[in-house]
Amino acid sequence: MAEDEEKIEDRGLLLNMAVESMGSPGIVVNPEVAKATPCRCYKIDETEMCFSKGIIGTLSKAQKEAYCPSKIMLTEGIARRVKLFKEAAAEAHKKIEKLPKGEKLEPWLAAMGEELRKRGIVV
Repeated sequence: MAEDEEKIEDRGLLLNMAVESMGSPGIVVNPEVAKATPCRCYKIDETEMCFSKGIIGTLSKAQKEAYCPSKIMLTEGIARRVKLFKEAAAEAHKKIEKLPKGEKLEPWLAAMGEELRKRGIVV
């Protein structure tokens, strides 16, 4: 179980966060696999976030009902990492909020990298 969580933690965090920032639902790429495999879920604050093989990104409530025959609740590792990532994103957004639209991407990426490093996250 810990090995599976490490694999999830080491790959795809940035992709998952990008899809999550666009919101749920996740992008279903293989519904048969999604229906046949357990979802991997964790809680950030009071929000339960679930992922499933066959779906890119976090699942919506309807997708959890349709594609989670069972759930594996992940332990603190990935939840802590995502929480730190969200904190870094919030701080990075504060640093660029006064910049004009269309000029925010590069400064945001730089600020995000800085905030992630402060939290010990290497992307």
